Amino acid sequence: MKIMHKSRAEADLDRYDYRDAYEIEIDGKTVFSVHDGEPEDNSLGRNFNDCYRITSLLKRAYEAGKNGEEFTIEATDLTD
Repeated sequence: MKIMHKSRAEADLDRYDYRDAYEIEIDGKTVFSVHDGEPEDNSLGRNFNDCYRITSLLKRAYEAGKNGEEFTIEATDLTD
C-alpha cells in the first residue's frame, strides 16, 4: 500500500487566502480530501465530510499490514 499525502506549499498559501487543503491517495487514487473554505462551509457536513472515512481507511491500512503488504508513506505539495 502506497500512501501519498498532499497539502499546499507554504509559498502557495497566500494565493489561496491562507486556506489550506489536504488529500490522501492510496495506490494513486484519492480517498480523502478536505479543505478550508468559507466559515459556513467548514463543517463535517461540507468541507470536512471525508473525516467520516477515517475509520474505514484505518481498517484498510491495518488489513494491508496483516496481509504483509509493503506500506510506504510519501508527502508532496498539492498542485492545481
